Amino acid sequence: MARKSIYRPEHRIFAELLRDVRLGAELTQEQLAAALDVDQAFVSESERGRRRLDTVQVRDWCVACKTDLVTVSKTFETRLKDPRYQVPREPDGRKREAR
Repeated sequence: MARKSIYRPEHRIFAELLRDVRLGAELTQEQLAAALDVDQAFVSESERGRRRLDTVQVRDWCVACKTDLVTVSKTFETRLKDPRYQVPREPDGRKREAR
């Protein structure tokens, strides 16, 4: 049985991209949450990869951050191929400590 996408490395890369999009828009989690009409925990969980967003929610996130879904999707595809974003992680999402 395939593991859920929320546990795949690609999901972590996407969650980090969502955070970078928000920071690029110079918004706090609270400001973005207000723009999306959600609570701050929703934004935090999304950025930590603990919550899966549907396409409409991702588009709303992009619009609130003054960007668009196409640009974010292209950036995501670029990051998937970039070794700098392939940091080994622990199962709970923390960066793996060098041994």
